[in-house]
Amino acid sequence: MSAFFGGIVAQEITKLTGKYQPIKQMMHYDCFESLPKSEVNRAPRGCRYDDQIRIYGQEVQDKLGKIHTFMVGAGALGCEYVKGFAMMGLGCGEGGLVQVTDNDNIEVSNLNRQFLFRSANVGHSKSETACRIGKEMNPDFNVKAYVSLVAPNTENTFNDEFWESLDFVVNAVDNVKARHYVDGRCVWYEKPLLESGTLGTKANSQMVIPHKTQCYSDSQDPPEESIPMCTLRNFPNQIEHCIEWGRDQFNTLFTDRAQDTISYLQDPKKFITQVRQNTTSSGALSQLQEIRKVVALAAEGSFAKCVEVARDLFDYHYDHNIRDLKSIFPDDHKDQHGNPFWSGPKRAPHPITFNADDDLHLNYIIACANLVAFNLGVDQERNPEAVRAHAKAYGGKPYVAKQIKVETPEEAKAREAAGQPAAAMEAPGMNDEADIANLVEQLAQLTIGLPQGKIAAADFEKDDDSNFHIAFITASSNLRARNYKIKEADFHKTKLIAGKIIPAIATTTAMITGAVTNEIFKFVQGFDTLEPFKNAFINLAVSLFLFSEPDDVKRTKSKEYDPVMCGPIRAIPEGYTCYDKITVNSGSMSFQEFMDHFKNTMNLDVSMVTCGNVALYNAYMPGGKHAARLPQKIETVYAELSGEPLQRKYLVLELGGGDAEGVDFMMPPIKYVFA
Repeated sequence: MSAFFGGIVAQEITKLTGKYQPIKQMMHYDCFESLPKSEVNRAPRGCRYDDQIRIYGQEVQDKLGKIHTFMVGAGALGCEYVKGFAMMGLGCGEGGLVQVTDNDNIEVSNLNRQFLFRSANVGHSKSETACRIGKEMNPDFNVKAYVSLVAPNTENTFNDEFWESLDFVVNAVDNVKARHYVDGRCVWYEKPLLESGTLGTKANSQMVIPHKTQCYSDSQDPPEESIPMCTLRNFPNQIEHCIEWGRDQFNTLFTDRAQDTISYLQDPKKFITQVRQNTTSSGALSQLQEIRKVVALAAEGSFAKCVEVARDLFDYHYDHNIRDLKSIFPDDHKDQHGNPFWSGPKRAPHPITFNADDDLHLNYIIACANLVAFNLGVDQERNPEAVRAHAKAYGGKPYVAKQIKVETPEEAKAREAAGQPAAAMEAPGMNDEADIANLVEQLAQLTIGLPQGKIAAADFEKDDDSNFHIAFITASSNLRARNYKIKEADFHKTKLIAGKIIPAIATTTAMITGAVTNEIFKFVQGFDTLEPFKNAFINLAVSLFLFSEPDDVKRTKSKEYDPVMCGPIRAIPEGYTCYDKITVNSGSMSFQEFMDHFKNTMNLDVSMVTCGNVALYNAYMPGGKHAARLPQKIETVYAELSGEPLQRKYLVLELGGGDAEGVDFMMPPIKYVFA
């Protein structure tokens, strides 16, 4: 209650400046539904929790102390939760434990809202620091810190035993991908999840209770407004367009291309097979050409070559491509209605000739060359004059006009209205297959003697100003803005937009964590109906406070007609939920034995077996291609196809096929325990 009202009152004080709408007259909030439903012993014990004991009783306090929980994230929300847990005695008794993980380190920009941290903590682990300070607040606080992401590649740490030992999970992360992953783990292991998030003055919380409420992934946030690709590529008119374009350039040049090269070097045969399966021949050719460029540069390994690459990229994007665009749409070009083409939101661009004495030009070369050097494992050069000398020594490549296909914003809107996909910008060549074969041979020769681990991908990090990430996006977007005569942005504004930084407010954070920790008192008492639990939707700016009972769990039911299957589809069992699963615990089985099991027990004809993104068996493959797998062990085929070692003694499978009447079925995931 202190955290909840403290956040509200502090926000109201800021409204004296005239910013936001104050609460009108008065506000009432209570949480009587969290009180015990029967008589309890409220006699004080002479301990720090006596105020809570007077309200909830000794039994609830004892249950709080024995809780075994896991919190993902130790940032703004995480700091408030650690404080709340330590103060309320969560995990502070015998057998209790609070585990916290966050792979991030403390930055100066965190200090204004992540209140457990001080300037002396900058550079240290968020989770370790938060846990240490929580322990200082309450010496009885049983807390353990991790510094790992919660992700598929850390499932050896956060394994079955780890998840099964928990009473509930608390999400305090700042991205949707991590939320969905943690939610998926909680659904699989049937663990309650306390979910919350903030966005400026807005906040929400959700209580997820297995088999009773919807899970987090059952609802979907509205998608972010995206900028049309044709606008980004050729017709920007705002600095935001240029910054988004620069961010995309960073990903393409320094992350995706390097990551593709790393994947190729680790297993060339597997990489080429996957590329051929997932893209067209021209797309595969383009990917392999980019890999060849990276490998050839790594073999040469000099910073001077990195500067040449940066200069070529400068000329390509800010000079040559602009000339090509203007050759299609000159300044006096008319549209199909006879109106000037370059009018309204469309700004006519102008090419830029490289000048090493222009600070913006040089900043681009410095950032770009150093990022290329990082990718290649080459020593970086931070001396501007040294980079300027390299840039002046290289004359660049001459402009060669080429024909390009450009889609205008009007054409894009018409295409999207007609429901048509974007057309390929270039038609595939007739000799793609032969070119791919030649490239594979060239790469095999170029990679001889190339050390493993030499190539590194640049993972975007907005908070390290010395890594050239924001510096590159700032220079590249401002050059783009200069092409189109758009007002340029400074480093700070670019960082805010490219890093998608939405200022977190301590008032909002405190308020929503107060609402969430109140749900813990309900959970530990074992309330078995949804009525006492509350989801919150709050906006402190406009004094909007909504509390609602969590939505009932979604149930999958049979359909008389399914548009995907073009016919009826049967749910087995009828009304199953996302928390349900079917366990097959008969030991190691071949595909044939596995299918016979479902035929004998459920009268189902299984024709398809998948595990995640890996298709293990498909009876409809041309020529009965998968028939040879029928006598093979399921786990053996999975290990061969995935190329990954088996980390568990079971696989999570999904099945397809028909019932005794030939009607397609859908069913919960199968937990196939093979050992």
